[in-house]
Amino acid sequence: MFSKVFEKPGTFQALYAAQDWLEANGYSYGSSCVMHPIPVLKGEFVIAKWKNLTKTEVAALDGSIDGDLRNGPITVYLKQAPVTPTSAPDTPAHGKPAQSGPLHS
Repeated sequence: MFSKVFEKPGTFQALYAAQDWLEANGYSYGSSCVMHPIPVLKGEFVIAKWKNLTKTEVAALDGSIDGDLRNGPITVYLKQAPVTPTSAPDTPAHGKPAQSGPLHS
């Protein structure tokens, strides 16, 4: 299991940094859901909130995002380390529309 911690100061800044890093490494992430992690899949997908995923869909995830979403730190957990990890881009990539996939909201 691979994990990476993001501790950027400011409201939601650690979450945004984690999301940017995931996108830069070819991953998609779902919406936040109270008391649940955020689901992560390799590729471009629209992913439902954790509470709306079946046990089979949860087992098929490539990872998750967990932590204090508002203030950080945020930890990204992946089943496998990215092949070529990159740093987050200077311009935020979060919020871009993604294509629908097998796990969609």
